[in-house]
Amino acid sequence: MYRHNPVRRAAALPQAPVPDWSKLARDDYVEVRTSIGAVFAGTIDMIAANRSVFWVIRSDGAGRTMVYSGDDVSVTKVARRPEFAAA
Repeated sequence: MYRHNPVRRAAALPQAPVPDWSKLARDDYVEVRTSIGAVFAGTIDMIAANRSVFWVIRSDGAGRTMVYSGDDVSVTKVARRPEFAAA
């Protein structure tokens, strides 16, 4: 008789912030943390050629937000949640 043994999944490694925004691209899913502790996530909609600024379409329905490298923010590229994954 076959006995089902579920596959154990390794714990996901914590994502590190991206200090070099040249690694970011349009359609990347990111999490942004501000200096006051606010956190939001979304998809990069547009990014400047010099990578100093980008716009995020927020996944919380709050619209589009500009993120500037001169602001005190931490940006982490994260895996997209399945309900937001492209079909």
